[in-house]
Amino acid sequence: MTVIDIAKSMIAFDTSGPPTKEMPLAKWIHDYLTDMGVDAELHEVAPDRANVIAELGAGKGAGLVLSGHIDVVLAGDLDLWKVSGPFNPVVRDGKVYGRGAADMKGPDASIIQAVKELRDREFKRQLTVVFTAGEDTGGWFVSKILEEGKVTPGEARYGVVAEPTLMEIVRCHKASGGALVDVRGKAAHSSTPEVGINAISKSAIFLDELLKLQEEIKVDTHSLMGFTTIEPTLMKGGLKGNIIPESCEVSMNCRMIPQHAKSETIEGWMNEVIRRCKERDDQFSANVVRARSGAPLDIPEEHEIVRIMKDILHTETAGAPYMTEAITYTRAGIPTIVCGPGSIDQAHGPDEYITVEQLEKGVQVFKSLIEKTCL
Repeated sequence: MTVIDIAKSMIAFDTSGPPTKEMPLAKWIHDYLTDMGVDAELHEVAPDRANVIAELGAGKGAGLVLSGHIDVVLAGDLDLWKVSGPFNPVVRDGKVYGRGAADMKGPDASIIQAVKELRDREFKRQLTVVFTAGEDTGGWFVSKILEEGKVTPGEARYGVVAEPTLMEIVRCHKASGGALVDVRGKAAHSSTPEVGINAISKSAIFLDELLKLQEEIKVDTHSLMGFTTIEPTLMKGGLKGNIIPESCEVSMNCRMIPQHAKSETIEGWMNEVIRRCKERDDQFSANVVRARSGAPLDIPEEHEIVRIMKDILHTETAGAPYMTEAITYTRAGIPTIVCGPGSIDQAHGPDEYITVEQLEKGVQVFKSLIEKTCL
């Protein structure tokens, strides 16, 4: 099988969700690696869900972990898929189409092909290859791999997560977080709205002040990540069409640069927006239900894994606005960057694709990386 064949085989498994069932694809990867003589483990993490962990040169000292997820987002409106069905991959005009082609079964295929071409070499340090469940669809099961000691700093001194970056070296990305604010009103019959307080209408004031806050925090920027964003992504309010709603929940998704990546910072901003709303409208009432923040990825420019990748690719480093499993490896003591074939711009939409050129470049870069770190 070529890297194209491997990518197509993986795309054909429907691992979208939620609900998500990665087990059939995980078994396929496990069997494919095992059949080529690679020591692989099928790591069941939940019903119908599994990771795969494979090792070459086990016990020969800390080397490299190469990692990618095998779940994909839902296909959405099937009528929008014009070139292929989501799980009926096709190759056309130098592109492999199908759900997950870019994010990230194509990059996974490049990893597998690189391993395939180097598996018979003498490994001086351990190479660990990981395929995870639940990155895009809920579960974040890379955490179980690390919590259960399936991959440790004693086996991997650094790592690369092969998310699609067009082979740019992403050494830092924003933290992911969010907030939930409950805007309060007073229920009444819809025929006498003046008797009540419409929580949905009051939420419009909140959204207006939130936009103003967003403009204010843009003044703080990171050279590679840009600025923090706070976006309302969900609203839930009302009980029935003829009742003035007494409550409206507004959910925010936040992507933070390092200086803003604290839950108390997000909560403080939400309380400031609420304060401003109360100044505008003495009937406004709301409270912060919760605020959360993860950690940003920020691997130093001078770190060894960054220098190795720069030597291979002869490019400078970049940052990203999204979050990846690289932060989970890094927090577990395995400094990890992001670099993989394909473009994130193609991810999560209809007719998702990865170019054959990028797939093949991924194979060559991963081979060079393995040679420099493990052979």
